[in-house]
Amino acid sequence: MSLEVTPELTRKIANLARLKLSTDEVEMFTGQLREILRYVDSLQTVDVSKVEPLTHPLELQTPMREDVVIPSLLDAEGKPKILASAPEVLYDGFKVPPIL
Repeated sequence: MSLEVTPELTRKIANLARLKLSTDEVEMFTGQLREILRYVDSLQTVDVSKVEPLTHPLELQTPMREDVVIPSLLDAEGKPKILASAPEVLYDGFKVPPIL
């Protein structure tokens, strides 16, 4: 392991994280941090040269379909019938409140 985990390092990390640790907690977390870094260090020895990079762990296929345009039903005036249910209509469309 290239980094020696000491109680001083644990206190410094706790200070950066704005944590107040007791002496017992510093001792406990120093040991835990040392074990975590030892495990991460052991992962560096794994040969991944023949492993392809992944963007997702599962190979997913997104089904595609053709876009189909279905024209709106029109009333006698040639306007879309759906506008009959609108509280207010503006320029042959739904009138909505401004957002800005």
